[in-house]
Amino acid sequence: MNGVIIQYFHWYHTGKLWNEFADNAEYLSKLGFTAAWLPPATKCNLGQEGRGYDVYDLYDLGEFDQKGGIPTRYGTQPQDGSG
Repeated sequence: MNGVIIQYFHWYHTGKLWNEFADNAEYLSKLGFTAAWLPPATKCNLGQEGRGYDVYDLYDLGEFDQKGGIPTRYGTQPQDGSG
C-alpha cells in the first residue's frame, strides 16, 4: 500500500501549529493521509519571523528567551513537562 503525505504548514502560518495538527490528526487520518510533513520545531535565527529552516538552537523548542522571545514561530514548549 502506498502512503499519502500532507504538507502541514505554509509560510504565512502563525500560532500554535503543533496543537492545530494534533486537533486535526484523526480527521486527516480518516481522509486517508498516512504521514505529515511538519517544519522543524526549533528556534530560528530570525526568531518568530523564521520558518524553521534557519535553525538557531536545536534544543530550544520554544522554552528559552532568546532571539526576541520564548515561542518559536509554530508554538511554545509546555513548561510543566507535559509536552
